[in-house]
Amino acid sequence: MILAKDGIHSYEEIAANTYRIDEKGLVNTYLLIGERKALLIDSGVGVGDLLSTVKELTSLPVTLALTHRHCDHAGGVNFFKTYYVHQDDKPMVYKILSSRFACRVLLKANKVGDLKLSKKPYHAKAIFMNDKQTFDLGARPVRIIHVPGHTAGSVVYLDPKSGLMFTGDDVNPYLWLQLPGCTSLSAWLPGAKAILEFAKDYIPYCGHGEGKLYLDDIQKTVNLGEEILQKKPEFKGKALDYPFDKTVYPRILVARKGIR
Repeated sequence: MILAKDGIHSYEEIAANTYRIDEKGLVNTYLLIGERKALLIDSGVGVGDLLSTVKELTSLPVTLALTHRHCDHAGGVNFFKTYYVHQDDKPMVYKILSSRFACRVLLKANKVGDLKLSKKPYHAKAIFMNDKQTFDLGARPVRIIHVPGHTAGSVVYLDPKSGLMFTGDDVNPYLWLQLPGCTSLSAWLPGAKAILEFAKDYIPYCGHGEGKLYLDDIQKTVNLGEEILQKKPEFKGKALDYPFDKTVYPRILVARKGIR
């Protein structure tokens, strides 16, 4: 990884003109550069200077688009005048979960109190996209696939040029379906199976960790979801953390009301 000039972000080239940008280990964003435009997928929590980091990598006009509207993916939207997000993430619950307050709570919960949210130049306007949205970057078309689960409006981005797929948080090794606005397991499964199928032709990268996902792990996550729905395991509290062996991954954390 190359450390950016802001001292917060670092980046690596994962394919030709395609970069994973790491925000101090908190979250990944991805920059796809075409012949005429660039697409930035997700904006991080909003510490450091994401915009200056992007400008280190390209001088082309940059469009920001989100995989979903949570604070660790939408916290930096105000570096831009506008951003794209799926229309099903329009409800108030997602506005709250992507707010500056939510970003501060996340930083505190991750015990990175020394990191502060940076000032941003704009008050970004959301452009709500439908399932047919595509981005033409110039000899590099990128399209979305709607995969309700982690949020109602979660999407993945398919990039045939690089052979990569950007999945956000919808099939992470530790999948969260316990938050307000998450769908049920049965609503999540079709999108997860679609991601699994695409992963046979595209290399998947997600929103956290080192980014790269593996087909076998996605299959295991899908199997876990089906197993929970079939077995309906008994547990205490409002959310099931499954499997019960906390050392095992992949795993799913799902709200009690989501087990249907």
